[in-house]
Amino acid sequence: MEDIKTRTLSQWSILEDGKFSPTYPTTKSIPGGMYELFWDSHLQSVLLKKQELKTDELYELPSPEINSILEDIDLFFDNKKKYEKYKFIHKRGILLYGDPGCGKSGIIQMCTKKLIEKNNGIVINIKGEEDFNYLLDFIQIIKSIESAREFIIILEDIDSLASGDNSITSNLLNLLDGVKQIENVVYIATTNYPERLEERITNRPSRFDRRYQIGMPNEKIRRAFIINKLEKKDLKNIDIDYLIDRTEGMSLSHLKEIIISIVLMGKDINETIDSIVLLNNSPKIKMGKTVGFSHH
Repeated sequence: MEDIKTRTLSQWSILEDGKFSPTYPTTKSIPGGMYELFWDSHLQSVLLKKQELKTDELYELPSPEINSILEDIDLFFDNKKKYEKYKFIHKRGILLYGDPGCGKSGIIQMCTKKLIEKNNGIVINIKGEEDFNYLLDFIQIIKSIESAREFIIILEDIDSLASGDNSITSNLLNLLDGVKQIENVVYIATTNYPERLEERITNRPSRFDRRYQIGMPNEKIRRAFIINKLEKKDLKNIDIDYLIDRTEGMSLSHLKEIIISIVLMGKDINETIDSIVLLNNSPKIKMGKTVGFSHH
């Protein structure tokens, strides 16, 4: 893409009181895709930057959570007129929680991919407090320009934002409640530590209408993941049943490391699994706080 600093000012921005300002080429609508917000010191403004959409074989796995979430999002966007009829704000909140490496990011990728490909939607990825502050400053501008577009806003590690009684938490709750009247949007939040979230966030449907615990992959999912990752020649040299049996209770991240170790690096399968089991069974520090909702 051409560097903006080398481009020519070729159009006029229409200001008030008969004023005009030279500007760069414009577009009425941005292309569907995933975007991140950032501060541009040259333009002294928050901007959107299009990100490469990465996919993963997780989409091919027999995960009931994926199907349920995708169906819920489809129904939500398809019923916009019913929300208007009953005078509800057209927004939806989905919370994904579970141990690291179990597939929360992959599920989000699938939702993102489908919204972009099916509906030419816009996905904004919020990774921390700085991004969230940019969102608060910029979201109304985005919605005023793209008023008819469908949005997914991803709130990664929401426990880091909702960490107590502060302005960030207050603004987050207002956003989820629809105080800013942002419509046509699904908020998808993730957390590895649901016990850190208070019930005012987890146990209030107007904020998160659906909650999904993403657990360790079962035998069927592990088998599909391994088969999808390996080539035919690899499958001939590996006892899949043995590998499935030895990896019970492991995450997708663990499975990925096992495949890398034994296939790409040529390490012994038993030594690899034993080392991961030892690491996985190491003592873990718990928060000592109960989760503010019952499991699905």
